[in-house]
Amino acid sequence: MIELKNVKLNIDNIDILNELSFSIPDNSVFCILGNRKSGKSSIFKILTGIYKNYYGEVLYDGKDINDIKGCRIDILHDTRENDPDITVNEYLKFYAGIYKTFDENELDGYIDTMLKKFSLMSYKYTSIDLIDNENYKLVELIRISINNPNVILFDNLFSSDNADFNEKLLEYIKSLVGQKTLVFASRSLNHIEEIATHIAVLETGNLVAVGKKEEVYKKAELSNKIEIEVIENIQDAVDILKENADIANIVYNDKIISFSIVSDITYSKDRNQVEANILKKLIDNGIKVYSFKKQRVRFEQLFGRLKG
Repeated sequence: MIELKNVKLNIDNIDILNELSFSIPDNSVFCILGNRKSGKSSIFKILTGIYKNYYGEVLYDGKDINDIKGCRIDILHDTRENDPDITVNEYLKFYAGIYKTFDENELDGYIDTMLKKFSLMSYKYTSIDLIDNENYKLVELIRISINNPNVILFDNLFSSDNADFNEKLLEYIKSLVGQKTLVFASRSLNHIEEIATHIAVLETGNLVAVGKKEEVYKKAELSNKIEIEVIENIQDAVDILKENADIANIVYNDKIISFSIVSDITYSKDRNQVEANILKKLIDNGIKVYSFKKQRVRFEQLFGRLKG
């Protein structure tokens, strides 16, 4: 677990973070949300040891984060560094030599497997500084997987407008859910809302809200609603839904039924199973379901409600 206790950061007489206190549970998907200059990147710089001149405590499993040996925390930046003129293969092997998490005899095979997974084999012997930003992020994911940290920080990960690329990223990130602690800094809930377990909302260095996703939604009087369109027998469908203890706030008209999942179901895998069971029960009882949609909560809604 990562704990921030009364963390303050002041740079050039400007308060960047103000008495922040919250915990990031192990194997959670923790989303730090905020607009520009909210303090998201500063938290990441503290967690990765770039900023050390803060007040308060930052703990990793109860120990000062600056005293932790080895690379337990790694980060995928939104911006890229000035990379050396070496190939992708050399770049990955260089970091593997630092991390020493792989046997040398196994490393070549692992690198090839990951390059194939991300369709990057054609870049294996390309200079790292010649790769476009999207494929560079994929190379960085391979570098991080070689490191095998416990905690991965993602700074504005889904900044591309390329839907296929974002889907590829999300598919891989989902494979890490429950295996690693994943921390996102973002200005949007796009892509990450489904997998998020916890949310912290920041404004100019101040903590507006923090907690399990559904708790924060409840505080903002928002819910992640589901909308079902049925072809006929809507009253039968409503009666079936009312029998389910996991469902609340049922509203319906002649074709559309909307409802929300109760707030104590937090983890996406649990919610997905509940949603699948709901759909199956309707179909098994002869209800003709035309569509089954999740209504996403937008950050603007969340932030506006919390600030209001």
